[in-house]
Amino acid sequence: MSQSQIESRKAPTALATFLPLVLASTLAFAPGARAADWVERPFDPPAGSRWIIQSDETSEDNRDGHVQTSVMKETSELTIDQKIADGFRITFVVRNAAYEGDARTAALIGPITRAIENLVVHATTGPNGMPLRVENLDEVLAASRAAIDRLTAPLASTPEVAATLRKMATAMLIVDDKRAPKIYLATVATLALGQNTGLRPGETRRDADEAANPFGGAPIKSDTMLRIDRADPATGNVRLIRTRAFDSDAIREFLGRLAQQTGGGDGKDTQKLDNFLKQFTMALDSRTEIDVEDGMTRAVRQEDTATASVPGHSIVKHGHKLMTVTRAP
Repeated sequence: MSQSQIESRKAPTALATFLPLVLASTLAFAPGARAADWVERPFDPPAGSRWIIQSDETSEDNRDGHVQTSVMKETSELTIDQKIADGFRITFVVRNAAYEGDARTAALIGPITRAIENLVVHATTGPNGMPLRVENLDEVLAASRAAIDRLTAPLASTPEVAATLRKMATAMLIVDDKRAPKIYLATVATLALGQNTGLRPGETRRDADEAANPFGGAPIKSDTMLRIDRADPATGNVRLIRTRAFDSDAIREFLGRLAQQTGGGDGKDTQKLDNFLKQFTMALDSRTEIDVEDGMTRAVRQEDTATASVPGHSIVKHGHKLMTVTRAP
């Protein structure tokens, strides 16, 4: 038998051995196979467990070329008190909060952030850890009012400054039962975004939500999308990507109200209002990575860019936020 005949007989045997391996490796990385194997771990931290949440947020404001940077650092403690039929009972405490930035802004924001330090908040959450109710709201509001009094008392000689600080602190901290979870448990709410999502690889969830207006004023309707970036069926670890952008109709409505308030339009002169809206633009791009281990969010990385411009003026705000969650010893 010639050498070529021997090689021709070997080739099919080698090919028959190699092809199943290729097919197996291809199927292992096929989206359908990943989705079939993936099972999301539920949010189920043990009762009595304590968690340390570290948040570091840096923002950079560029107003017509003048750049101002600020840093907000916060260390909080989350305790899982009890698992109940439809969620959890928790205790949340901000142990340390510090703001660094423009001196005038720091004089207002700094005292307000310190006002919530060591404020004990008892709350009830849903199954995914999303705060639903502040159970000791009366106690929390009483403590907040007392803190506001302490903050403004030393400013008696500058009543205008005291009044401004009191107005800002009251607007931020003295809220009703519906807004209280968003104000006093905002950190916990952010972590809950990655827990019990119900998503599978390849799926995307779209929602309408309200985004804080980075330029001040009432929140603006936004569009969000949540998807799985990567998932490990063996460990249950998953990274989710959440993006957010202002809703175009909500932006137009906001700018229309702004035009009327600033004299850019009177609500009757349609042409004048349209010209104003064409010149004034505002946008928000936000991307958040959420790392979840064993059903619980352990890290959040968020990048935001907000822009607003009108002929001759522009504002660009960049924000970077990192949150980490570690189990307390």
